[in-house]
Amino acid sequence: MKDFAYLYSPEEATYRFSETHPFNPIRLELTVSLLESMHQLDDIPCIAPRHATDEELALVHDQDYIAAVKAAGTGVLSPLKAQMYGLGTEDTPLFQDMHSGASLLVGGTIEACDLVLSGKYKRTFHIGGGLHHGFRGRASGFCVYNDTAVAMAAMIEKYHCKILYVDTDAHHGDGVQWAFYNRNDVMTLSLHETGRYLFPGTGMVTERGSEEGYGFSWNVPLDAFTEDDSFLLAYETALFEACELFQPDLIITQNGADAHVLDPLTHLSLTMKSYEKIPQIAVAAAEK
Repeated sequence: MKDFAYLYSPEEATYRFSETHPFNPIRLELTVSLLESMHQLDDIPCIAPRHATDEELALVHDQDYIAAVKAAGTGVLSPLKAQMYGLGTEDTPLFQDMHSGASLLVGGTIEACDLVLSGKYKRTFHIGGGLHHGFRGRASGFCVYNDTAVAMAAMIEKYHCKILYVDTDAHHGDGVQWAFYNRNDVMTLSLHETGRYLFPGTGMVTERGSEEGYGFSWNVPLDAFTEDDSFLLAYETALFEACELFQPDLIITQNGADAHVLDPLTHLSLTMKSYEKIPQIAVAAAEK
């Protein structure tokens, strides 16, 4: 088993809403450039993502929604129908070849997970992944398809495994949580700014799962202006307890960086101290 690989292709920049939209794919190019300049990617294999198939997308998303996304990307979806599917909004506007750009991000996350569970790599990093607001039949919060939820469903179908999903984005990982809310083969752990102040307004401690999934949905809503030490204590405590309880076969981390103190859309106060520690703590949990 090799240690590490990352998934990236400049083609992932085709998932672009507009020139002025805050979810700008230049962040992917800048991330790769920064890591290369720090020699952190020396001798690390780079694997190009593939497009997810319609069958894979349908593990989570409704067939009529997939068809609507395809139509939207070719300009033939009416504004009224687009609104029904959460498309054409201020957050998630339409763009050319939307299905192609979105399915590439999904395929990259599927491949990243499969490379680990197949035993080829110990850890993988999909730079373009983490679209955690996508719902079964609706786009939301910059997210057309939910790449992580689809990848998790695909891995469970293929490997019959247990997956722990850990989300440290400032926004609650609502799409992933609700996709598996009544299942006991997935555990979701989200640390995020409280929904009292921030989209999507969910992620309360009372959201604990339902039916067979009761107790497998964990939320740690953080007050505005939470700083590094408080965040890291909550993160490490919750993550290690979740691992001990659930004993996952795979850990997936969603590493949104918008809890940083300089992010213009959120109100948390993390610094680079947290962003250095978050992956180190996750690796320590996985190793244990």
